[in-house]
Amino acid sequence: MTSDLQSETARRNGAKSRGPRTRTGKSNSAGNNSTHGMLSKTIIIAGENPARFAALLASLRAHLKPRNTIEDGLVEDLAASRWRKRRLLSMETATITHEIERQDPESAAESNAKRAALALGSLSDTSRTLEIISRYELRFDRQYDRTLRRYLAIRALPNQPEC
Repeated sequence: MTSDLQSETARRNGAKSRGPRTRTGKSNSAGNNSTHGMLSKTIIIAGENPARFAALLASLRAHLKPRNTIEDGLVEDLAASRWRKRRLLSMETATITHEIERQDPESAAESNAKRAALALGSLSDTSRTLEIISRYELRFDRQYDRTLRRYLAIRALPNQPEC
């Protein structure tokens, strides 16, 4: 535990800093906010594009500009929630498309809308897949909204500690 004197000394010394001046110092400093990829290893499943997740996370970081590790963790949670919701939307599309493809060849003459409606009806009668996808989609929507509210509340606090 740091003493009040140590904290005050560190604060005064930090206020004197004007940032790195050498090329090496600037290069080292530039990597301070880079991610190590650990989050993407826990979020990305086979067949998903890690670069797209990294782009989503970078975009949220650029927009929200987290100032410390607490805020950055919340931004990571936002990215994870949004990524998982996108995954569910893909799964829903794939499920309905698969059901359309399983229809008998005679239904190929029907309109796309009717074939999709028939597939949806069939899935509703024989499977809970769409119900489960919908439940998880709602869960990730709530998680995203709750995390964003928490981020904004923390962001509004005066005198935030550096974590």
